[in-house]
Amino acid sequence: MVAPGERGGVCQRVGMVLKTLQEYWNDKAPLLGAAAGGQEGKGEGACLLPVALYVHERPQYFREVVGGLSTVQGIGSVCVVVVSLDSVHQEMIDIVLSVDFAPVRMLFHPVTEDLLVLQPVVAIKKHWIWLQDAIWTSVPETQNHAGHVALLEEDHLVTADYLLVLTRLVELQKTECPRCWGVTVRWACMHDDDTDARKLCRSHSVINTGIAFDRSTYDAIKKSDFEAFNDGWDWSLFHLAQTGQMPDMMLGPALSRISNIGRLGATVTDDGQDPHLQRQLRYNKVGKEGLAIRPETLWIHSEAQHQYTPPAWEPLFVGGIGFIAAP
Repeated sequence: MVAPGERGGVCQRVGMVLKTLQEYWNDKAPLLGAAAGGQEGKGEGACLLPVALYVHERPQYFREVVGGLSTVQGIGSVCVVVVSLDSVHQEMIDIVLSVDFAPVRMLFHPVTEDLLVLQPVVAIKKHWIWLQDAIWTSVPETQNHAGHVALLEEDHLVTADYLLVLTRLVELQKTECPRCWGVTVRWACMHDDDTDARKLCRSHSVINTGIAFDRSTYDAIKKSDFEAFNDGWDWSLFHLAQTGQMPDMMLGPALSRISNIGRLGATVTDDGQDPHLQRQLRYNKVGKEGLAIRPETLWIHSEAQHQYTPPAWEPLFVGGIGFIAAP
């Protein structure tokens, strides 16, 4: 038996072993999924932008999100789907291993002692920036990537035309919104009940759902006080936009191509105990008609939206605890 006074040391040693194994996997593991028939070995121009997911142990949502991704038009042509797990749980690993529609790079956010004592929003932020560092500096399929990388969470369910719209947004950002720090497939116009599936808007926003950005934004984040700012990753980006450390505009659709399906936790429940939070998670999104819309017919509203939208008040979860990032 381990004496009570020795337990801390044992836990620390176990944590060190686990961290070593996680880092070894991240460095040496093979490409999974549809690697054999995917984009491995092809030039970047031959594949669509990478999609990266940072996920927490909520298999009931993650399974549905992966199922949704399998129906996305063009998903088999992405350069890679990067999945970064914040813990080691067999059910989550099995879901990643079930992906057969695209090349998959599975990563583990290495354990550290400070993650146990950090506020949940800051712990998630550490995972988020760790994944950004991995994407832009060490993941073989993305470290030399010149364009955008899309980001999703384990409860972000996308529509079938997700990649079609996202790819078009990236194209338009270069010419129609050079001041934008990124794009989003969540609604980005003035009203969340807009029904025009072809309409796009430039808005002074930091939207935290369905985003994509390129290396220039990553470089701006790394040169800023992002990591010193004591809040979640999304509110930290909002801080950067407010203080001029990165651009303050985004380009996105009037009608969302994504929805947040997470509903369980201390702050958000199915029984609607907090109507305000429930309303934040409900907004219009395109239906099956989205695939019938040709990307080249998407049009940009003539004026930038005069809103300064902070991150959506969406629930975040760590270890089954629900919370909201506060301004």
